[in-house]
Amino acid sequence: MKTTLRAALMTAFLSMTGVAQAQSFDTSVYYRLSTQFRGPAMHLDVFNGGEKNDLVHLAPTGDYSGQYWRLIPAEGGYWRLTTMFRGADMCLDIFNGGGLNNQPHLTQCGNYSGQFWRISQENGWSRLTTQFRGPSMCLDIFNGGADDNQPHLTDCGNYSGQFWALSATNKPVN
Repeated sequence: MKTTLRAALMTAFLSMTGVAQAQSFDTSVYYRLSTQFRGPAMHLDVFNGGEKNDLVHLAPTGDYSGQYWRLIPAEGGYWRLTTMFRGADMCLDIFNGGGLNNQPHLTQCGNYSGQFWRISQENGWSRLTTQFRGPSMCLDIFNGGADDNQPHLTDCGNYSGQFWALSATNKPVN
């Protein structure tokens, strides 16, 4: 009884303080991802071809398979993200070093910490972090320049590009 009460009080406290908590998702449908910064008319999509092939960016909403994201549960409360476009064998990962350091891209799924995403709630929005970079680096959006509207991991802060909406669609995962 004492343990149950303590757990209930801790849950209530965390809810009131806005501390990130794990979120559950319907794994039988695809999701669209948008940010508070760019709004619900821009969704995370995949570049198809060219020098940015398999990198991701925010693009105007359309019925494009690169805008449909599958969330696959992984151990420890993490998630893998794949797209309808590239399929279940290509996971969202993070570059480690070089000119694209900390930028996400789709690559062959494997046991890589950059492919394990923590999705936590904060004030009605979701924050995305990776096991690779840890909880202090959040997925954000470049504003301007050559990488405009592309995501990257950067220090977490109170920035609208770090607040994500994950919206379930009516598209079933096959």
